[in-house]
Amino acid sequence: MTQTSPAHLRELARAHFDRIRVAWERGDVSGVDEVFSDDLVYHMPPFPDLDKAGLRDFITRSHQAFSEFSLEEDELVVDGDTTVQRWHCTGTYSGPSSLLPVPPTGRSTQGTGASVAHWRDGRIVELWHFGDWMGWLTGAGVIPPLDAAGAG
Repeated sequence: MTQTSPAHLRELARAHFDRIRVAWERGDVSGVDEVFSDDLVYHMPPFPDLDKAGLRDFITRSHQAFSEFSLEEDELVVDGDTTVQRWHCTGTYSGPSSLLPVPPTGRSTQGTGASVAHWRDGRIVELWHFGDWMGWLTGAGVIPPLDAAGAG
């Protein structure tokens, strides 16, 4: 495993985040091959793990469902060959998707999350994508909001 300096890895992580932002925002998944290693394992609970082809497909189907998608980095932490990026995103559920059980609602939503990436030779070999799926899907009108007043 090639060790990189924290400054170099910080610069690389920001550049790679920009490439992946293009994928999520515009549906251009060509950067996936540049950013991720061929043996990528992409964890995105509660979904099954993805390889590069599965990730490209997931991003493409998400992009088809959510127009006006925007992704921004909020924080980046580097530790050895690991980076953690905290981010937020917005989008409007306006297109059909096999990922979701209901037709488009036209509702805008927002989400927050973090990605923990493990790097080797300048590319990500494993990534843990943690997002607020409950908040995202509730905002989009896919699932009903929880009634905290009725709980307990």
